Amino acid sequence: MKYFIVSVDGNYVPPAAIGWYGVIDRMTLHKKKAYEVQKHLLFLVEKHMQMVFTDVVAFPCFMVSGMVREAIKKYAPFLKYVRVILFQKEEGKSMAYYIPYLEQIPVGRDKDGKGIYLDGEKAGNRVIMEAADRDRLHIVMRMDLVESILRRGAVGIGLKEIKVW
Repeated sequence: MKYFIVSVDGNYVPPAAIGWYGVIDRMTLHKKKAYEVQKHLLFLVEKHMQMVFTDVVAFPCFMVSGMVREAIKKYAPFLKYVRVILFQKEEGKSMAYYIPYLEQIPVGRDKDGKGIYLDGEKAGNRVIMEAADRDRLHIVMRMDLVESILRRGAVGIGLKEIKVW
């Protein structure tokens, strides 16, 4: 099965939350369980003319829109989420995002050190996971989940195929 690293497409400017540090950063979320995080999180979004509410947000942590969450629930129904509302005050627009609690697996490096690869045995039967690479985390999705999300008309998703060994 093929796997892809999922990120925000470089042609889009995703919403950038204000005041997120210590609430939804990776370190805080890894220390807390899903039930320990506040139930209703609301963050204002930085004003930017070209900002689009994309279906995935990579910073400050990985978040997905409701449509992507519904697609993920078809493949991983027991995944826990934290709900976050991002609000653009100037235009009066908002969108709900969901932070999934994902299992983390290590990834390897090619001999030249430029590309990364995923161990097929460690990935197991997971459809979505966090892949830890030295100092970075990548969100990796299985091809059938990616296809399902794209068929639903997702906006702003960037994909890069990852080698599986």
